[in-house]
Amino acid sequence: MPMISGFSRPVEMVIIPGGPVGEFAVPGNLRPGHFLLSVEEVTDAATPIRVDRTTEFSIVAGKNGRIQNTTTVTTGKFLIITWCLDA
Repeated sequence: MPMISGFSRPVEMVIIPGGPVGEFAVPGNLRPGHFLLSVEEVTDAATPIRVDRTTEFSIVAGKNGRIQNTTTVTTGKFLIITWCLDA
């Protein structure tokens, strides 16, 4: 997973498969207290379609490496997740 340099604080990004409403495992250094910058849903099609789902996700309190989706099923799509390591 890439570390983005030049920003005033460490930022990480990962791409994971979408799924049903609920919790998702996120590889990397995601922890409660970090700041979720964005969650983008992307279709795997000839012309990919991107939808910003950031407001529908949150970092799960008390669980490392977990985000929670409370609204939209993203099964069959991919999620691009970006976060700051120290909010």
